[in-house]
Amino acid sequence: MGRTQVGTQRIVNFAIRRPCISDHDGIREFLKALSPRASYLRFFSGAPPTSGAMLRILAGGSAHTDVLVATGDDVIIGHAMAGDRTGPGGTRLTEIGVVVADAYRGQGVGSALVRQLVARAQLRGATAVVMEVLAENRQVLTMISDHWPVASQERSGAYITFSARLQPEVPSWPGPRSWPDPGPWPGPGPWPPGAGKETVAAGIAEGAAR
Repeated sequence: MGRTQVGTQRIVNFAIRRPCISDHDGIREFLKALSPRASYLRFFSGAPPTSGAMLRILAGGSAHTDVLVATGDDVIIGHAMAGDRTGPGGTRLTEIGVVVADAYRGQGVGSALVRQLVARAQLRGATAVVMEVLAENRQVLTMISDHWPVASQERSGAYITFSARLQPEVPSWPGPRSWPDPGPWPGPGPWPPGAGKETVAAGIAEGAAR
């Protein structure tokens, strides 16, 4: 369980958990409530993916994705997913996509989701993270620069691809719940088609996702 401050008036508790099939409607409503800008930065499209097939993936129904949601008052306020693949020289890479409800951005929800995903990816043997970000997404670019000053980057059109090695140990979100070892996946797989790849810097030890 974490806490996030909305504005300067009140503290809102939030929890992080794995989604299930019963979360399809909640995820759909969460995505539909995103502003066009937030949806574009996350999914590279103004229209979020709400088809039945994509909702199954976003709810953790794919064998090649690890998915977490953040909830406040039993309402989904954040969503994060990781996809593993094999990189050059057999390196195990993980790619993380995170999106947070507009009202909760900049409050630490995204960072908490990322830390959990990175910790779980390391349990699966991931040693590096790859992030593809729109070049116009100055908030995420600044965050990556702040937390990953040695990350390599490659520009291709409107996108910048960052890559960085994961730290040997990544602290998980403090709280009473400890996440179990998710176990091995059937094998590295590609990022689900249409899922989008706007990501935040993975493995940060401190700080909030802007």
